[in-house]
This record gives sequence, C-alpha cells and structure tokens, in this order.
Amino acid sequence: MRKPTLLLTAAAAALIAAAATAQDAAPPAKQESGLSDLSNTVEGLQDQPAPPEAPPADAPAPEPAAAPPAAAPPPAAPPPPPAAPSTRPPEPLTRAQRDQLVATAQRGRLLGAIAAAGQIATRDMLSRVADPEAAGIAGWIAEPEGNGVAVTFYAEGESGAPPGAVFKANVLGGRVVSREVFLAGSRPLLTPLQARMAAARRAAAGQDHRPCGGDQFNYLVVPPTALDGPIDVYQISPQLARGRLPVGGHFKTSVAADGSIVSTRGFTNRCLDVAVPDVAAGVRPAPLAVTHLMDPLPTEIHVLLAILAGRPLVVVADDPQRLFAVTPEGIAEVPR
Repeated sequence: MRKPTLLLTAAAAALIAAAATAQDAAPPAKQESGLSDLSNTVEGLQDQPAPPEAPPADAPAPEPAAAPPAAAPPPAAPPPPPAAPSTRPPEPLTRAQRDQLVATAQRGRLLGAIAAAGQIATRDMLSRVADPEAAGIAGWIAEPEGNGVAVTFYAEGESGAPPGAVFKANVLGGRVVSREVFLAGSRPLLTPLQARMAAARRAAAGQDHRPCGGDQFNYLVVPPTALDGPIDVYQISPQLARGRLPVGGHFKTSVAADGSIVSTRGFTNRCLDVAVPDVAAGVRPAPLAVTHLMDPLPTEIHVLLAILAGRPLVVVADDPQRLFAVTPEGIAEVPR
C-alpha cells in the first residue's frame, strides 16, 4: 500500500469520474423634538386657579387621600429588526481565498471518491457476506492502493484487541476488481494506520450529533496526509427520499494521533433539504440554489452535494453577498 500522501492522485480521480433571504430592516421611528407642546404648557401655567383657603383650626383634619394606584411599567421596547445585508459590492477575492477554493474543491472531490468507492464496495460485500451484523461489521474505511482504492470492512476487536478485517474490496474504474472475505478466527488485524482511522470514526460517532433524517450517519474517513497527522471524519446525513437532497445535518470532526478530538463543526444551523427534480435525457439540469450563512466561501460539503445531486450548485455566501458556482470540477465566483 502506498503512503497516504497519494490520496490526491489518480486513485481519487478515477473514482471521481465514476461518481460523477435576508429581511429588510424596518425604518427607524421618527423622533419627536420634545418642543412641540412647549407653548401650550406655558399658557396653561399662566392661567393656574387660585389655591383653596385654609380650613379653620378647630376643623377636623381631612381624611388622607388614598394613594393613586401605581402606574404599570412601560412595555418593553421591541427588539431591533435584523440588519439588512450590505448593498455595497464585495471586494475582489484575495489570493488566499482563491487558493482556499481550490483546496476546498479538491477535498470535496476526495469525499465524493471515498463515498463512491464505499457504495460500490458495500454492494459487493452484501452479495457475499450473508449477515453483516452477525459477522460483526462495525464500519469501513477507504485507502488508495495502486491506481484504485481499497475498501476494508472491519469488526471491533475483543478485550481491547485491534479491529480485524472482515471483507476487503479493491475498486478501480467504478467496479470491484478483486475481493477477499476473512472468516472469524482468521481475520487479519488492521494496520496501525487503519486502526487509527477506525478509532477516529468511533470518536466522531461518540459525539452528540444527530442526522437530519434516519437513525445513522454515513461516515467518510479521510486518511491523514502524514502518519501522525490528524484524521478528518465526516458525518453525512443520508438521502432518504428520491428527489430530496439533505443540505443540512453534516459534520466534520478532526481527531489527533492520540485519539483526542481537535475540532468539530457543523455546516448548517438546522436541518434543510432541497428538491432535486428529475431531468429528461439530453437536458442539462438546472443548478440548485443554496444560501450558506456559516462561512464566507463555499465548503467541501457543497462540492460533495454537487456530486451526489449530479448537477451544479449556486451558493450565496458572505456579506456583502457573493454568488458562487460549485461543480465537481471547481468553485468559481459568479459576477453580479
């Protein structure tokens, strides 16, 4: 097996080919000067009635007047309306932002390649392992191997032992070209790197993340670019209905070499899906429009969604707002 640094070479490229409102702010209320009734107030003071005469000394003291009821507190001021998006034109993208878009598209294509290899290998595994649950399969990981991708399905080890391989499929050109089934008692242990990837998946699964629909995430584990580098685990909400693409409910967790979680994030604030209508043969599909509030630029999840949907995305992001065209090939700002 080649080193993980080959992840972004022809292996991923082959699989990629196969896989292939803001509200307006309300205007402020008109402020009164406070002087409009001053003349009336002065005229009223000039015509004050004379004070009443004092009562005789032997007259009984009048009953004290009842205190007036306490005035109700003034109502709380309404919250200010949300700020309207800026109408000024955005500045040109910086060199760092352009480089970030290139790296983001590259990561998105890699996620698409891992997802495609996992899907192809899973179909093959299900045709050869009669009962994956009885076999103890706990997950799968994908790594580059030669010009293809090796997908290993593993079972957790007993009594603290490392996980062992149950089924291995080599995917090349959109199909499984070789496979191995390992029976209980003769299962090889995962390599140290594979064991780290399985442990990173387990760490990500232990967080309090919930998919948008369904009971379980799809897990995409990205091998590290260095042997002791962090491992990124993506939790992807599954597509449960034909013609509906889940835009929300996706997470990324980075796990250090010691197994600790370095960082974790979601890509939306809530669950959200978009309609993906069927397209007649020979008709170019229209892009899907998505608003993204959490980052100034599109993310790798948008690239992955473009791959899964089979059509480009138009992403509205940043403030001032920018439009981006997102495809499996790259991300480009759309002039406005």
